[in-house]
Amino acid sequence: LYQSIYETALRNKVLAAVIEDMILVYSYDVDFQRRVQAGDSFEVFFASDDENASPDAKSDVLYASLTVGGDTKKYYRYQTPDDAVVDYYDETGKSAKKFLVRKPVANAVMRSGFGSRRHPILGYSRMHTGVDWSTPYGTPIFASGNGTIEKQGWEGGYGKYVRIKHPNGYETAYGHMSAFAKGLDIGKRVRQGQVIGYVGSTGLSTGAHVHYEILVNGRFVDPMRVRLPRGRSLEGPVLATFETERDKLEGMMTRGPGARLAQGQQTPDTPITRSIAPR
Repeated sequence: LYQSIYETALRNKVLAAVIEDMILVYSYDVDFQRRVQAGDSFEVFFASDDENASPDAKSDVLYASLTVGGDTKKYYRYQTPDDAVVDYYDETGKSAKKFLVRKPVANAVMRSGFGSRRHPILGYSRMHTGVDWSTPYGTPIFASGNGTIEKQGWEGGYGKYVRIKHPNGYETAYGHMSAFAKGLDIGKRVRQGQVIGYVGSTGLSTGAHVHYEILVNGRFVDPMRVRLPRGRSLEGPVLATFETERDKLEGMMTRGPGARLAQGQQTPDTPITRSIAPR
């Protein structure tokens, strides 16, 4: 699905940054490794002053719609006035995001879960305080939620390690990295989905993977079972303002200048019926 969307959009001169942003919006709801089915389709509306902008130019996704397996999810870009945070919300004002994600890497396979196990190097049983996601060396590792880096460096058997502090007593930790992302350090704020490092095998490790932990009030919990807070749901005056902006955006997609609507439809074998029209 990922490859089909990407190739379809590029063929229709959609900016690469727009495609990546759209896929990130849907990363909480959609398995992009699944096979494409007949009827799967996408629609993305993005701001663009220059129709001939370079492929790596930056442009904001204003609206996205993705239909997968007959299920359509629509999201609208909106900056909440009370905290100035830009996010994507469905028609009812519920955020596309979850508070934390359970898998901070793409295309990964779980090799070891949470709980007591026999350590593959030390040879005796002890508590495994996280989940091991196996994926190729150098794969980007993403921050699973908004927060502040509280540790970054070498951490014993974890090897190269990052720990992020999130609101309400939550923390996440990432071990065995090959390298840290440039420009990040202790005290720096990160956003959900931001690259913080790259998969490696540093420390006590037998192969390329990321060891991922979630802590609640200093206590390790199972990342795959812990009940996590939902993303923000707009209410009251903020919801009313969002609904007004949503309706304006719907009107822009029909008649407004200065933005472009890109559409594509996929089949299992090859993408078909592409169109991109200036608005």
